[in-house]
Amino acid sequence: MEYLEHSEEIVGYKVCIMQKPAFKVTGYTLLVPPQLDEMIPQFWSQVTNDGRLELLKNASSTRPWVLGLGSWDPECGKKGQRYTICIEATEYTDFTSLAAKHPLFTKEIGASDWMCFQTAQQVYEGRFWKDDPYRMMKKLGYLFHASDLSLGLHFDAYPPDYDLVHHSAMEFWLTVRKK
Repeated sequence: MEYLEHSEEIVGYKVCIMQKPAFKVTGYTLLVPPQLDEMIPQFWSQVTNDGRLELLKNASSTRPWVLGLGSWDPECGKKGQRYTICIEATEYTDFTSLAAKHPLFTKEIGASDWMCFQTAQQVYEGRFWKDDPYRMMKKLGYLFHASDLSLGLHFDAYPPDYDLVHHSAMEFWLTVRKK
């Protein structure tokens, strides 16, 4: 992982580039029709309040990053998206008992460089999308990496020590390639 020099001066956020090989994520999914992005915070509330988020985190024997995956596949419909609250499937995860209780969705993610914007939840919910990460990415010398359906996506990324009450630091990751 390398931090991009002067990213805070250029776009207002501390940004790093992380290289990840192909991996899988597993979690709960929601198909979001076009123009109904307000369904995503409601989905987070449901999954948190009914205990599914804790069950998902407990499927890992190590404390996982919790990821909110924004992606597209043919099931989404035109201009819709799939949003999945998930964790990375690793040698430390076992979804067997969880899958017996709740429907799960698994997605394979292709190998890519990832641009990681470091921010706080309040900034993310307010200013971040107005600043437009896709525009900021270009200012930093990168393009969106969307060569197939295993790429061309982004994560709302919450570290293992994320505090839901105090809204501690989080990250926004998206697949990129150098211009």
